Amino acid sequence: MTDKQHKKIVILLTIDVLRPDHLNCYGYKKRTSPCISNFAKKGTIFTSAIANGPATASSFSALFTSILPFKKGGYSPLPPQKIVFPQILKENEITTFGIHNNPNLSSYFNYGKGFDTFIDGERYRGKIRNFNSSKSLSLKNVVVQKLRKIFNYKKLLTNLLKVIPGFNKLQVFLRKINPKLTELLLPITRASYNAPYILQKLMNNLTRNCNEKFIWAHFMDVHSPYNPPSSNLINVRGKDFNLRTRKILHDKVYSRFNSHLIREEDIRNLSDLYDAEINFVDENLCLFFKFLQQNIKQNCLVIITADHGEAFYEHKTFGHHGIVYDELLRIPLILVEIGNQNPRKYDGLVDLLDIAPTILDYYGIEIPEEFMGRTLLPLLRNNEISEKKYVISEVYKKNNHLKRDSRASYKLISIRMMNWKYIYDEESEKKMLFDLENDPGERTNVIDEFPKIRDNFETILNHHLNNIEEKDEHEKITNAVSNLKIPI
Repeated sequence: MTDKQHKKIVILLTIDVLRPDHLNCYGYKKRTSPCISNFAKKGTIFTSAIANGPATASSFSALFTSILPFKKGGYSPLPPQKIVFPQILKENEITTFGIHNNPNLSSYFNYGKGFDTFIDGERYRGKIRNFNSSKSLSLKNVVVQKLRKIFNYKKLLTNLLKVIPGFNKLQVFLRKINPKLTELLLPITRASYNAPYILQKLMNNLTRNCNEKFIWAHFMDVHSPYNPPSSNLINVRGKDFNLRTRKILHDKVYSRFNSHLIREEDIRNLSDLYDAEINFVDENLCLFFKFLQQNIKQNCLVIITADHGEAFYEHKTFGHHGIVYDELLRIPLILVEIGNQNPRKYDGLVDLLDIAPTILDYYGIEIPEEFMGRTLLPLLRNNEISEKKYVISEVYKKNNHLKRDSRASYKLISIRMMNWKYIYDEESEKKMLFDLENDPGERTNVIDEFPKIRDNFETILNHHLNNIEEKDEHEKITNAVSNLKIPI
């Protein structure tokens, strides 16, 4: 590629479980992400970006379709009536490339639609069944699963290798140079198709001259179990953990926190491991950003975001389970247009519904009427965008475990405005209201103290529940919000 390149490129980088408050460009003090922060200075940083679901299946449905997860047939798998934006790009002769390592985003769940090249890093490994049927597994599949449990060669090999002195250093070294080998040696590391491998694929693709192109890469490195290279852990905390300490933190604290006393030290240590995983991705993104600087001079939009956040016991849980508090819903969102540096921060509400319209708008493609998001592109042109008065986030769950559809499960919905947040839990019939200006940690339910605000939120909720399958639902709720004059 040369300076004469005029064909447009969009690069969408999504990083699983990435919290904005653990990034330096959002004010975090530990040195987790200097490269992302330096890159973000060239574009727009969104300080109030919200995921439309607390986990990958629901949030990515919103990102790829610009339609709320519960609408038009649900979210996992993506129903055929939901059009994903790569399909629209392909119809407009834009070359599409995708690579990921998350089972929830596999072609099994219809995320390969519209991609000319779709590198499915980790196909769905759960129970293979027909989603239109409640039939149980076949006898053959049951036998195969039982044999795999009995002859778990990865676990046996890992237990043998743990006794070798220096094995922790060996496995993180292998993670850097050979992700496939690392996955074989140590199941605790999600190393197949890790950041170095994925970014090399992206750079290889970008060096090929072709028509306008769209590139999407999803990174799983930050996702638990956290087992970062020692050098990255030293970067963020000054010293390393040995493999035994890492496994104790994962197996006894993170995975089985209900049966153990959680100490503040445990939370800090897990957070440090998480931060080091961010630093590992950031370290590799440095090389990618340098590649972009040297090879692409204009007409390239880079979007960096996440599907959801990660809990560190703020509400007595780790990871991302059946809750819709801000530790899971707040996400980073950074837009940088190469060749058009326009550093700014935007504090208004945005969500994952806005990603697809922004990408289509960048290519000059008409945004479908059914899309519920709006384009963010005017902000890169020193213009303003319409105010988003609220964001809906939703997921199916049962007993705090996430579910893929409405069968034998319950709705969990969050409706968020700038300074207020309402949560509806269908399973427990619990309703909560939080004054985010005075209670950003969502500790005190004030639903009985502000009846007018509660009633306004419940009007929005009822519109949403009663019109989930209606195409004009978004317009109805928007009009309802405008008429209610809810205090912000």
